Amino acid sequence: MNVIKPSIPMRSKPKETSSLETECLFGETVNILDEYLNWYYCKLLTDNYCGWVQKKYLGETIKSSHRVVSNRTYLFKENDIKSGCVNYLPLGSQIYVSDFDDIWAKVYLKSNTKQKFAYVPKKHIIKNEDKIDDWVSIAEKLLGTPYVWGGRNSIGLDCSALLQLSYQTYGENIPRNSIDQSLLSKEIIHNNEKLNRGVVIFWEGHVGIMVDETYCVHANAFHMEVSKEPLVKILERTGKNNPIIKIMNFN
Repeated sequence: MNVIKPSIPMRSKPKETSSLETECLFGETVNILDEYLNWYYCKLLTDNYCGWVQKKYLGETIKSSHRVVSNRTYLFKENDIKSGCVNYLPLGSQIYVSDFDDIWAKVYLKSNTKQKFAYVPKKHIIKNEDKIDDWVSIAEKLLGTPYVWGGRNSIGLDCSALLQLSYQTYGENIPRNSIDQSLLSKEIIHNNEKLNRGVVIFWEGHVGIMVDETYCVHANAFHMEVSKEPLVKILERTGKNNPIIKIMNFN
């Protein structure tokens, strides 16, 4: 089954007051493993994360052809900016595009809804097989986004979601949590080597992305948002003297 809302919470237990584990985005596919009342226990196939989601947020959609690579895009009723919007789609949403013109992409929503199709700006999406080489630029565009523990929607996210969603635009689905992301990273840079754009810094329970040899972008609870600051300043504030420095390379 697929997510039919812009973003839905995946929780640790089948009740709305339980803790937020992560979020599932529009069009992503889940495998149903169990159910309880109006909840499904399922696995999100993007990163194999498991948890409870409400049944009403899932349905059947056509297999995706494209991905949203802007922070957010709006679903317009018609291919006209004055037509009004029916909803939005966050970064990382997976969509099926049935038609194009010079400006708009016609997106399939769901068969048993009043609005079966909507339109998004063509420039906000790419084909599933395409990639953005400068994936760090995606993280930079999220500067100022509020920090939310467990958040994976570009309206609010945490540190590992920032890395996951940004690197996904490079064509790679990586794990949800920073500890698993660190274990999967391949090439280690020694601390005395020059840092550069795309190098990823791991601390215990945290991750940041270098935008150049000095500055690091990360979603953090200190600023309660995605911020960019010198790595040395982060280390001074946190007291972390020996972070794990790696190149984000899963090939």
